[in-house]
Amino acid sequence: MSVRESLVKHLSSILRSSDATLMVLLSDESGLSIARIGRNTDLELDPNTITSVSAAAFSSSDENWSDLQMENQIITFSFFEKICLITIRISQTLLTIVHDYNKEWPLNADTIGSCIYHLRREIDNYFGTRNVTQNMEIFSNSVRSAIYLFGMGSEVSLTTYGNSQPQDRNKIILINDILDSVKNPVLAVYSLVAPSGLTFDHRNKNLVNLPISVEAFSANTNVAFQKMVEEAGSLKMGSLLSYVCLSAKNRDSYYGIIACPSSKFQFTDTSTGATAVQDITFIALFPLTYGAIPVLGEIRNIVHSIQKVVGSEQTTELFIKSINSLCTAKFS
Repeated sequence: MSVRESLVKHLSSILRSSDATLMVLLSDESGLSIARIGRNTDLELDPNTITSVSAAAFSSSDENWSDLQMENQIITFSFFEKICLITIRISQTLLTIVHDYNKEWPLNADTIGSCIYHLRREIDNYFGTRNVTQNMEIFSNSVRSAIYLFGMGSEVSLTTYGNSQPQDRNKIILINDILDSVKNPVLAVYSLVAPSGLTFDHRNKNLVNLPISVEAFSANTNVAFQKMVEEAGSLKMGSLLSYVCLSAKNRDSYYGIIACPSSKFQFTDTSTGATAVQDITFIALFPLTYGAIPVLGEIRNIVHSIQKVVGSEQTTELFIKSINSLCTAKFS
């Protein structure tokens, strides 16, 4: 069996693990295809565009993890209206799983972890990197754990935070009230960021030792998210609804970063009186101590509450809908 045939065999195992998995691709880190396999679907899936977006997904947040003094990220999730791209770096390659999360969620962590182990061995042999078996086991177990944690945890019910009678109050004060109303200890840092990178408002709950300022973390994450929005424009799978990447500070301590839309806000230049309406991004750093489901639920509630103040926005509504789907289909 040739190396490519062996790679396709392991990609096929991931594809067969769920009817909602539409395509599995292996590319180099620049997005150049090495192998792929897929099933028939009504969606127009362009492999070249998918691998390009996946390459951007993995490279966009490298600076974040370096600044946070954590290990390189293990996995990224890029959620669109119709699909999710799950990207994992394996040696000098990127594995991309194209999955319809609206049809079935979560992923089969055991099958993917096992396939990652065998893929790593084949890829290391192919590139001559020759990692020892223990390193391959640690790596595949880290991927398995990250996938499990992302689909686990107790669901947080939908609620509205902040003042219940906002009519006569300044919107900035109302948003401040919303951020102050979050009680569940699942978010370490969260902020609202303008497209320019300016932090509009933020909170630091001191759940993690942050070696950089919240403003610097928020600006870096916003750059990564905006890069992803730009790259994803050609994918034709709807707007980018959220971008999540997971890392591990050590074998037992996993962390995540998320960026997602949180509606639009009207800014006014006090010197000229000129106004501009801009998209606002919600950004957070969180430990995966309780799983990702309560984290996603809290973020949905915050964003939902902000929309109550500044008005509804289509992409943000789709983000909330996507989180509802993930929370409903979580691991039991």
